Amino acid sequence: MELKQALGRRIKTLRDLRGLTQNDFAAALDRSVDGISMIERGLNWPSVATIERMAAVLNVSTTELFNDLGTTGPANGEDLVVVARELIAKLGQPELEVAVATLDALARKSAITPAGRS
Repeated sequence: MELKQALGRRIKTLRDLRGLTQNDFAAALDRSVDGISMIERGLNWPSVATIERMAAVLNVSTTELFNDLGTTGPANGEDLVVVARELIAKLGQPELEVAVATLDALARKSAITPAGRS
């Protein structure tokens, strides 16, 4: 996936998770809805100033917008890295320990399972 598309998906996923419509998001950024749509679809790059404003509105750091881009899952779906981070942030310590153990088991299974088989 192209970096522009991955960033667009990340922004859209975060916007959706925050319950913001494109209209709300565009208004908060003083940008057009069409401009936001083009960024979210990976057709345009936002300026550095717009990236900083987007991060502020979405309540994330600019670093979080770019970390792990390209590891986001199916081409037409949500940014799974962001969804996982959001869910993990809601867990208490006991649930977090279960989640880590589950992820560890999945990672170990994935490492020994030949590609294309589950």
